[in-house]
Amino acid sequence: MRQGCISLGKVECDSCHNIIPHAERYLVVDEEDGVEVESGKKSYYCLNCSLEKGYAEYREERGGRVLTFFPSEPEEVQPGQTARSEEDNG
Repeated sequence: MRQGCISLGKVECDSCHNIIPHAERYLVVDEEDGVEVESGKKSYYCLNCSLEKGYAEYREERGGRVLTFFPSEPEEVQPGQTARSEEDNG
């Protein structure tokens, strides 16, 4: 499970081992053997490491760029339609 948090300045990133500065965003993820699970050991990642590991991403919403820690949901393709990425490539 993913939890987006705001640092009080006492949190260390488990990947780069830097202290996450006060008021900066970070991510808490339940992981086992480097794989996200529903319940497991909690790992703490700064914003940069979250982006590198694919746990965070920027999305275009309401005309602006928004950072999110929530996973992308796969698009539902109706019968007779192609996925958006296929249309962009053709």
